[in-house]
Amino acid sequence: MSLFAFAGTAQAAPAASGTTALVLTAQYSEFDDNAFKAAVLTCGRGDQHPRRALACATLASAGTQLATMQADDRACTFHYAPVEVAMFGFWRGQPVNEVHTYPNSCVMLAHSGAIFDF
Repeated sequence: MSLFAFAGTAQAAPAASGTTALVLTAQYSEFDDNAFKAAVLTCGRGDQHPRRALACATLASAGTQLATMQADDRACTFHYAPVEVAMFGFWRGQPVNEVHTYPNSCVMLAHSGAIFDF
């Protein structure tokens, strides 16, 4: 199934109370071979996100606004290799459409925890 099929499903799904269906993407820079990764997070059984429980816990505590997520205590280099992440669909019945660029993958993981760790 393609990412576009996931995207269409997440956007077309009715926003029933508590429904979670998020399409998560990460576009890495040329320093990381322009890799593109995607996952769908539903916070339910059968979810294909490899760190589902931690990703859902992070969203439950930090919310869905990527720009306001606080970094953990890890030390990251100043190496500039930008990673653009996107999250769209529904979180607990509320529409989400977030895009954010981090200066490198270490900073991305420090701020977003397991959400984009796939």
